[in-house]
Amino acid sequence: MAKMTIKGQDYFQKLEKFGRDAPEIAKKIVMVGAAPVADQIRSNLKANLRGSEYSKGDLLDSLGIAPPDVDRNGNTNTKIGFDGYDKEGTPNQLKARAMESGTSKQKKKPFVRPAVKKTKEIAIRAMEKALDEELKKIGGV
Repeated sequence: MAKMTIKGQDYFQKLEKFGRDAPEIAKKIVMVGAAPVADQIRSNLKANLRGSEYSKGDLLDSLGIAPPDVDRNGNTNTKIGFDGYDKEGTPNQLKARAMESGTSKQKKKPFVRPAVKKTKEIAIRAMEKALDEELKKIGGV
């Protein structure tokens, strides 16, 4: 659901120093960057749920970060999103999308896009710091 792309030759050059361990280090670093974004999404969601008709536990409990994976282009990705169903059998992804984008009966209350926009720089700095720390461990800095 949430998407943030970070491009830069500098990152790739630093990751190359890890050799065969680069994919695992990249996964670790992506998770470091995903954490503040997920935290802000959770915070925004809590604010939206105050006084809402949605069951508070269903959406909050279903928010999570998928394990990172490497795609066919060699990019390391993870997803922040919603999983499962509420007690009535409605997919939590559908409820989150309805809240984010609105419906014909419900005014939109964006909580994902503002969170990604607010935390992008924080996530980048966290990932840079984590990458530099990993490089120090192998003596690459």
